[in-house]
Amino acid sequence: MSKGKAKCNYLDMQGHAAYQTVPSWDFLYEASTVKSEKWNIGDRVVTPDGRVFRYSKATAECSSGFGAFNTAAVNISGSLAANAAAGVNEVSVTIAAGDGFAEDGVIAEDELRGGYIVIGNNTSDPENRCILGNTAVAAGGGTCTVYLDAALSAAVTTASYCEVMLNPYAHLTSGDNTSDEYSSAMGVAVANAAAGEYFWVQTWGILWITPGGATTPGDSVNDRTVVFVGDGSLNGVAHITLENGYQVAGFIVQKDSTGSGGPPFVMLQISI
Repeated sequence: MSKGKAKCNYLDMQGHAAYQTVPSWDFLYEASTVKSEKWNIGDRVVTPDGRVFRYSKATAECSSGFGAFNTAAVNISGSLAANAAAGVNEVSVTIAAGDGFAEDGVIAEDELRGGYIVIGNNTSDPENRCILGNTAVAAGGGTCTVYLDAALSAAVTTASYCEVMLNPYAHLTSGDNTSDEYSSAMGVAVANAAAGEYFWVQTWGILWITPGGATTPGDSVNDRTVVFVGDGSLNGVAHITLENGYQVAGFIVQKDSTGSGGPPFVMLQISI
């Protein structure tokens, strides 16, 4: 088991753009079926100009320039399998036969690493923790030990309800392949990734994102804020009903022309 906290690297922070002599950043634009020994899903890299990238895995094809949606529902929930005292860093969670991403009760070792758990959300004092690792559970469900990134503040019992969210970067797919208005974009794919491949998404900073619909973001007055629509492309808020709940992607960086807009270089603002 490879328990541990996520990694964050700041690459050569000497200026807005790095010098030509720094190591290549080609790895940020690669996709592979083989997981990197250096990175775990959710690990973060920051470049000198402030762009932020997260190591991810594609459940279905992810296309560069489109929002990569988290397709994992919160489908591990129920009571704890055992009591746990305050000060401990692990809890036992009951996995039902229909729990897990595939809804078959199977949980691989450390599959939950980088996910999140809330314990006692049936009370007024829930405890939220990040997950560092977990034991495996075979088909049909069973008991899973979940390792936490911080000790419990208060004791919990088998009456304490809990819910587990899988690592939000572990099950991504592009909206242009599976349009989904019930999912949120965790980042924008910076390279094409096939199902099962590990790759990087950008979550903050300037990049070009595919515009969507018959309109061009930025083509009308005050049309500066952009949102993700169901296929993972962008539209300006002047062309949609913002009250419908579209996810804000960021704002257009360049000055646009009256009535025509421009290439949507966006200051992406999902997560830093």
